[in-house]
Amino acid sequence: MRVNPTPSARVSGGPGAEPPAPAAPGPAAVEWSFDPWRERPAAAGIAAAAVLVFWLAIAWMRFPLLIAVALGAMAAAPLLPAIVPANCRVSATGASHRGLIVTARRAWRDVRRIDDVPVGVLLSPRARRDWLDATRALTLPMPAPRRAELRDVVRTLWGARGG
Repeated sequence: MRVNPTPSARVSGGPGAEPPAPAAPGPAAVEWSFDPWRERPAAAGIAAAAVLVFWLAIAWMRFPLLIAVALGAMAAAPLLPAIVPANCRVSATGASHRGLIVTARRAWRDVRRIDDVPVGVLLSPRARRDWLDATRALTLPMPAPRRAELRDVVRTLWGARGG
């Protein structure tokens, strides 16, 4: 029985033959964390104060406990990204953003556009900017010292998948 060697195990031609060129290394999975209290302390403080004011107003209105908790959660949810640290990851398959409770993921095939935003990049399923980006897009916040490097990695991985 004869076994053919795999392409990586084949020996190239005799003397004088050039060694095979190594495959171009693409960026592997990259992970980082973003702490809004370090990166944007003023915005984090304002968001925390706003959540506190919402909760005090809800308590002052003396709603039943279940309704008060639901209203408090709804009031705080849009402001959580400005308060809670996030862990982000990009890999060959897509991107993810893990916050306090939820992990949001996007496969590269679902990303039609990448925009630079002040805090990082926005991955949108829409080809053009529109009002649906507010609810459908995924924002990957990035620490300021590594922002340019991480933006390049995200664009490279997206472009390698046909973006």
